[in-house]
Amino acid sequence: MKKRNSFVYLLLAGVCLLVMAAAIAFIIKYYADNRREEAVYESLQSAAAGLPTSPLGPEAEPSPAPQAFGPASDPQISSAHMASPSPGPDIPDDEALLRTVDFTALQEETNAHIYAWISIPGTRIDYPMLQHPSDNTHYLNHNLDGSRGYPGCIYTEKENAADFSDFNTVIYGHNMKNGSMFHDLHNYEDETFLPEHPYVYIYTPDRVLRYRIFASYRYDDRHLLYSFDYATEEGRSGYLKEIRGIRSMSAVLDDQVEVTAQDRLVTLSTCVSGCAENRYLVQAVLVDDIPVSDINDLLIYTTMGQ
Repeated sequence: MKKRNSFVYLLLAGVCLLVMAAAIAFIIKYYADNRREEAVYESLQSAAAGLPTSPLGPEAEPSPAPQAFGPASDPQISSAHMASPSPGPDIPDDEALLRTVDFTALQEETNAHIYAWISIPGTRIDYPMLQHPSDNTHYLNHNLDGSRGYPGCIYTEKENAADFSDFNTVIYGHNMKNGSMFHDLHNYEDETFLPEHPYVYIYTPDRVLRYRIFASYRYDDRHLLYSFDYATEEGRSGYLKEIRGIRSMSAVLDDQVEVTAQDRLVTLSTCVSGCAENRYLVQAVLVDDIPVSDINDLLIYTTMGQ
């Protein structure tokens, strides 16, 4: 009987050891995979983003003076803060607007579904954006190289146009414990963070979009694109009224930023740790829409003037 009990104890101990070993192996793989994906993103950030999209030099000919884009839609920026190299284009004096992205390299060498790049200076949010043509949840749990697992990608769903022309473009990203992806959206829970980090920048192959953040708050997990009527002005106005009416402890609202039913918004959505039924949202309104050709012209004019 004692031998039998000893055998059972040894068997149980062996099973426990195997479970522990499997758990340790899983944890090691999880963090190794996360670190590998972080390295991929870091490489893209340094190699593919931040370079002019066209060569600068004597052979580069500027296009005719393009339409000026000034601060009319953003009262926080006055004409005194405009960078206006004559006769180049007028572009707000904001270094982040001059950053451009090599989308040809990203699409050919990394992933063909990359169609934009999102950045919030002062946070770790600085990533390519993807949209799968048929599977809305694909990049929730697939990485840039197609492998399954975390951290996934920053992505939008096919219901949103890739040119950001919709009233509300919803952008998703995981709240990773290591601080990557959309983890830093939670910085906006501190009301002192917003005044120092008010802008979201989105870069596309032909335009640079600057959005002013006007709201951040915890919300439920309803699907924002299916739950509200954005097709009518009444529906859009009603949605904005609901946002302005949020007065929870986690909500930070900037009432000085004007938002109307005719504007274009982005909603950045991420998870809330320990609350599967909640999402944390950061919302911003478009205040500048600048052609990449204008930015290249500005760089050319600046170089020629040196």
